Amino acid sequence: MSGIRRWSAALVATLAVVPGAACTSPQKQDKPPRAPGPELDADQGGAYGWHKAMAVGTRFTDGLNHLELSGAATSPLTIVSITPLMDDGPALRVLGTRIRVIPDMLPADSEVGWFEYLDGFSPKEKFAAGSVIPEGFQVRGTNGDDDMSVEVQIGYEVVAPGVSNRTGVEVVYEYEGVRKRAVIPSHLTICAPATAACQARE
Repeated sequence: MSGIRRWSAALVATLAVVPGAACTSPQKQDKPPRAPGPELDADQGGAYGWHKAMAVGTRFTDGLNHLELSGAATSPLTIVSITPLMDDGPALRVLGTRIRVIPDMLPADSEVGWFEYLDGFSPKEKFAAGSVIPEGFQVRGTNGDDDMSVEVQIGYEVVAPGVSNRTGVEVVYEYEGVRKRAVIPSHLTICAPATAACQARE
């Protein structure tokens, strides 16, 4: 019996130690993304954007968001996430995001990938076609071509009277094994209803 007691006591002691050890073990922390390197144009073309008053219920695609790559991007970029940086205004709801590489993914008869906004999400116009879901998409290296960009198409719905404002578009991506974060400096102000006076809020 004494042997059984010793075995039981050892088991209890072991079980008592395991939870404590689990609680004190360090937790793995994800590192915050780094700033972009020379694979992107440093200023991203400077701040730009647009504003408009729209009716409640309107759905549209904002296409005036371009992540400008540089000729130094010799490796592919993998898109991790794209997030419009919105205030808490009541007017807009984000429907989703899509991307296409300009000029690689333009339709055969299109030469320009820029558009300010189009009705619906995704837009039906042929020149705006070819976009894909961004998460996990791999953008090829530019290898000296400084005319490449990633066009971000963002779908919105006007859901309530008031004003909503976006100050930029966050793009998290991986380049040569390093996670990085860039902000496209494209602003957007939408006011509702369509008769509202509307001014840009950069």
